[in-house]
Amino acid sequence: MLKYIVRRILLLIPVILCVMTVLFTILYFTPGDPAHIALGQEATREAMAAFRAEHGLDDPFLVQLGRYIYRAVFHADLGYSYVMKSPVSYELSTRIPTTMKLAFWAVAFSTLVGIPLGVICAIRQYSFLDSVTTLVTLLGVSMPTFWTGLLLILAFSVHLEWLPSMGFSTPSEMVLPVVTLSGSTIAIIARITRSSMLEVIRTDYVRTARAKGQKERSVILRHALPNAMIPILTIISMQFGLLLGGSLITEAIFSISGVGRLMIEAINMRDYPIIQGGVLFISLAFCLVNLAVDILYAFVDPRIHVR
Repeated sequence: MLKYIVRRILLLIPVILCVMTVLFTILYFTPGDPAHIALGQEATREAMAAFRAEHGLDDPFLVQLGRYIYRAVFHADLGYSYVMKSPVSYELSTRIPTTMKLAFWAVAFSTLVGIPLGVICAIRQYSFLDSVTTLVTLLGVSMPTFWTGLLLILAFSVHLEWLPSMGFSTPSEMVLPVVTLSGSTIAIIARITRSSMLEVIRTDYVRTARAKGQKERSVILRHALPNAMIPILTIISMQFGLLLGGSLITEAIFSISGVGRLMIEAINMRDYPIIQGGVLFISLAFCLVNLAVDILYAFVDPRIHVR
């Protein structure tokens, strides 16, 4: 297990380096002068030239790329924000806990709702409940996040006045953002759980467990569900990474001070170091979650041997 973990961590290095290279290349060739953005419309040519020289923007592309990767990897230096006049690592460190909290609760809520819903639909296949759930899940997948968030604000904040529409510090403020972000994820997890459970409950060992006289609840929870968890865990890990990226819209709608809102502000102001740092954080978090789930496979299903 230790060798497997070390090998997977080492494999993350080229992935992150590729992400950094591609992202830096795209932003490098994106129209816009960082000196002009940082100094404003009335900056003189001398001031902009001094700014470029100070930040190494006059150097060739490969020199800038190598310097960026070297500083990020060996010094955890992601650069300096052109607009906020502060280190990117500092700006991200103040926003990451909020974004991780939002994504964690969205995944937890989606899992607690999606898995039982999928199991019930699999047990009662083609029933009225299964048909209604299928319709609702298709609707949940089809509705974009910004539309769901606006509808929830209109219903529960404007008309009913039950929940606040801004912030993420109190439990009442967390409800609408979490439900908004997890809407499509619940639908996806429920559909995957239903499909996986339908395959498992028709197997011979499930029939044998029933033939031995075990209760249906025990058959489902002890025999069927654990063996159906591999695709469910896979989709949950993928959704966690997608939720980190999808938090941009949710944080903007509910005025949550997280990485997503920071990146939107940076995109509007063309603050490239902030954009690079935010995307790098999301990529690294996605890779680490996938690594954790791969390791969890061996504990959920003993048939899988990690080497």
